[in-house]
Amino acid sequence: MILLTDLEKIEDMYPELSFWGIEVNHPAYHGSIFGNEVYINTLQDSLDWLVTALHEISHYENDYGNFNNLRLRGTLEAEGWAVRESKVRMKAIFSKKYDFYKVN
Repeated sequence: MILLTDLEKIEDMYPELSFWGIEVNHPAYHGSIFGNEVYINTLQDSLDWLVTALHEISHYENDYGNFNNLRLRGTLEAEGWAVRESKVRMKAIFSKKYDFYKVN
């Protein structure tokens, strides 16, 4: 029997995506998605990896484009949606395990 980590469980749910760990020494960078490639900052904690993976999956499923310019309204709306969606998914997938994770 093979036991999967929580991040591997998320990866298995989205076989069309490739997940990569990268080191970005900046506290505000958590991850990004380009096409089918999801990048997660391994310098963040492991709980953040899960939330970031789900956040980027929300972008993959709901919107497309370059969301690097946080001054654009469309970017702010897309980011807000992805934040809310990742919290909902986190609760749905891991509610019992991460009950300490505040999901509004």
